[in-house]
Amino acid sequence: MQPSSYAFYTMQSRMLHLLTSIYHRLGEVQARHLQQPVPELERAYRVSAVHATLALEGNPLEPLPIAELVSRPTSTAGPSALEAVNTQRALELLPELDPFTGLDLRRAHGVLMHGLALDAGQYRTGPMEVVYGDPPPLRIAPATNIPYLVEELLNFVEGDDAPPIITSCLLHFGLVYLRPFTAGNGRMARLWQRRVLMKHWPVFAFLPVEAFIQKTQPTYYAALEFADRQGDCGSFVTYLMERMDEALAELLAMPDPVRKAADRIDLFLAQAPDRPFRRKDYMNTFPRLSSASASRDLRDAVVAARLVREGDGRTAVYRWQR
Repeated sequence: MQPSSYAFYTMQSRMLHLLTSIYHRLGEVQARHLQQPVPELERAYRVSAVHATLALEGNPLEPLPIAELVSRPTSTAGPSALEAVNTQRALELLPELDPFTGLDLRRAHGVLMHGLALDAGQYRTGPMEVVYGDPPPLRIAPATNIPYLVEELLNFVEGDDAPPIITSCLLHFGLVYLRPFTAGNGRMARLWQRRVLMKHWPVFAFLPVEAFIQKTQPTYYAALEFADRQGDCGSFVTYLMERMDEALAELLAMPDPVRKAADRIDLFLAQAPDRPFRRKDYMNTFPRLSSASASRDLRDAVVAARLVREGDGRTAVYRWQR
């Protein structure tokens, strides 16, 4: 059941096509083990996400200084740099937070808007003008029952039977529509959509969907305003799904990362069931790996006391080292 008319959407044929494409790409991401990137790619994507998040809010910082702040956050920075530091810290905190509780939503806002809003981490208590792009305001958003309305929205996203890709987009629009905070509502909507998606697909922990939104920024705000005016956010959902599809396509277009043996073991142990396994199980996870390389990976893991081996040769059985 939808929490209010602002979560209403018309299912479009384009939406169904995108849903199929996104799920196909997510399957390929998992098959190629791209849901856990190599450190260099993860850092580049983090810089891209922080830069796009700030650019959407008019922050003038370029990617290079943002990269330095991501690597070495400082609390003595000016307002523009503080936004970058806060965004990096919010992204780092994100895996610890429950995407379906208002308390954690406010906790994330407190980190994101630390030093930038006097009431960071608190819901607003007064009305707010709703403006998309140029004035005049489209409407006035009341402050009545904001805690209840936010919890209702989060409960809806958690319990709805629609695909999580779609409900995450409804959450994004719902937070922009409700504007529960005096500042930072747009960046919180994008951050919290990321958190919901991360719960289902780890790749969204680092995928910079915000960068693709920023490339089409006028369309983003136009889609938000149109959905608000029409009382139907179907077109906005389609817009966001297009950006997700583009971000996944870019990731898959990159060459497969060259991983070290220890990285492959980490990936395998993170995905393997808690039971004994053989070399063939390991090679099924990395089908491009030669049998000699697979044997070497496993031997090194045994020497490093990460695995225990029982038996020899192809019949050897490996167990986790507890």
